[in-house]
Amino acid sequence: MKGIHVIAIAFLASCTVISANEDAKDLSQDQSVLADTHYGIPIICPFPERNWWNTTTNLPHETDCTKFYKCFLGKPILQDCPLAFKNDPISRLHYNRFEQVCDWPWRAGCSNCPLEEDRRPPSRISNRNDNCNSFWECSAYGEPRLGYCEPGLCFSRTCQRCVRNRAGGYCDGRGGKDPICRDGQRKSHHCNCNKYYECQDEDWYLRECQGGLHFDPRSQRCTTPDEAGCM
Repeated sequence: MKGIHVIAIAFLASCTVISANEDAKDLSQDQSVLADTHYGIPIICPFPERNWWNTTTNLPHETDCTKFYKCFLGKPILQDCPLAFKNDPISRLHYNRFEQVCDWPWRAGCSNCPLEEDRRPPSRISNRNDNCNSFWECSAYGEPRLGYCEPGLCFSRTCQRCVRNRAGGYCDGRGGKDPICRDGQRKSHHCNCNKYYECQDEDWYLRECQGGLHFDPRSQRCTTPDEAGCM
């Protein structure tokens, strides 16, 4: 009877682990995702410019092991991991950033460094016994080493770095870097006269002039080819 009970728990765990990432795509082919990763693991929600209906990316919560973000059109949506046990209304699984699923706490590598036998890429986890400016840096062999952020910064598990504002999984707007542009800015396309880039949400997005017009970088608008002077 005890053996049947163990099998039932294992089956339940396998179902809940899958539930957080049941329709996840292969990220290795999406260069827009790979541009904002830590050892190939996403740290920024991508804005899918193609095949957006078939894109699923999950990110770890900045401080809470039992939560994660599901990306939707470039925005992180907060989610809870499932409960770990059927009759326990409190204990939840932990988000495993390496596999992008909710997993057993001892495998997830969130509250403790991953087990040595997992041979996972180096990662950082929050230091629960101190304030937000310290963290544990886990080696590829699961050995922890205490690290500290510069004054005024806090460690974010989402970003895997120290940031100014870690709330919401945004990594200070873009991976802890300064914004690369201001909303509303426009700039010319590198080779196509009727296309241009426009800044939205602190990132560049491709736009196109309609009706045969060309983009004029001086007036920041689409105009006739002779007025735009694009060659």
